[in-house]
Amino acid sequence: MLNESKLEQTVAPFYCRLALVLCQHARELLYDDKKYAKASEICKFISTLCSKNNCELCLEESKLCSKVAELCVSPEKIGEARRLCEKARKLCPKSFSIKGS
Repeated sequence: MLNESKLEQTVAPFYCRLALVLCQHARELLYDDKKYAKASEICKFISTLCSKNNCELCLEESKLCSKVAELCVSPEKIGEARRLCEKARKLCPKSFSIKGS
């Protein structure tokens, strides 16, 4: 972790939770024809949330989300946007699932 203030340490978990909820919604929009512009707006906002958490993985995730936001405005680049969105989701240290038997 890079240097961060007490305030940033306190609010970072809230940013992460909000980013995760929004990420799920943005991914759904990426697979819904005609809603790419809305996905772009959400991904751009997610990028700002992830950048607030001073973890290096989160900063990389922020860059990827920003790139996804750029790609979403071009319908011919949606495939690449989806791929980068999935990569960003996998980078997120808070994004995991537990499967039991």
